[in-house]
Amino acid sequence: MPDIAMRLAIEADPDTVYTAISTADGVHGWFTTTATAGEGVGGVHELAFPGVPEPWRLRVTEAEPGKRLVLAGENGPWTGTVQTYEILARQEGGVTLSFTHSGFAAVDDVYRDFTYGWATKFVHLKQYAETGEPAPFFAG
Repeated sequence: MPDIAMRLAIEADPDTVYTAISTADGVHGWFTTTATAGEGVGGVHELAFPGVPEPWRLRVTEAEPGKRLVLAGENGPWTGTVQTYEILARQEGGVTLSFTHSGFAAVDDVYRDFTYGWATKFVHLKQYAETGEPAPFFAG
């Protein structure tokens, strides 16, 4: 099964980046303003997008504040996929975010769309984590 794998340098501390990916307020700041995020293992994230009939659900399967978050897709096109965020503090300051979205059945148009999608969304994540200024990709 193919994986989407990305790495991003962010000039922010680990807790700021973790909050941006693991809480509703954080997700509103860079991804979508129509989201809920249950925190901790067992919590559920629901992300709504324009033109999509129902929110996509992800269950938190691992949560280590400031270090690691793992979300398992439960419906929509993310069913059966897993998103893993690893936050690594850099000696010179800031963090490196290593991200893997695994479990895709094939390298097809859906896989390609999500690869491009994550790259564009992470530009917003970086901006939000570094400045604290909300810059959601999907607003409304």
